[in-house]
Amino acid sequence: MMSTERENEAIFRYWFEEVWNKKQREKITELFAPEGVAHGMGPNGTALYGPAAFLQAYDLFTGAFPDIQVIVERTVASGDIVAGLLRCEATHGGDHLGIPATGKRVQFPVMTMARYHDGKIVEGWNVIDLMAALRQIGAMPVGDTLP
Repeated sequence: MMSTERENEAIFRYWFEEVWNKKQREKITELFAPEGVAHGMGPNGTALYGPAAFLQAYDLFTGAFPDIQVIVERTVASGDIVAGLLRCEATHGGDHLGIPATGKRVQFPVMTMARYHDGKIVEGWNVIDLMAALRQIGAMPVGDTLP
């Protein structure tokens, strides 16, 4: 039986609350299908395949931003897909991304879409504005603004 749009949206919100905000990493294997693909979560924006690969990326990211909170600002559901605009707020508290911890607070946007089957994420697309976070911790110059 296919999940409804409302059920998929609830799973979408549950994922960010439990996995990211409450740091319940075991929920990844519960909610991310064994054959699941997470586009944009690997090195240089590559895809990750399966829960084990996602867990490695999760550990790196939460190692750099241990108190990360993800605020789901907007969602749109259509069929088996839910899209969302997220706002991440965190303290740069670890060197897991190769940059020594600064203790600085950051805020950056994320756009994400997930496709669901039988209550699990089978495919996700992620665009994370890490450039904003890197600028806020002083790892990248702010540079000139566009005219």
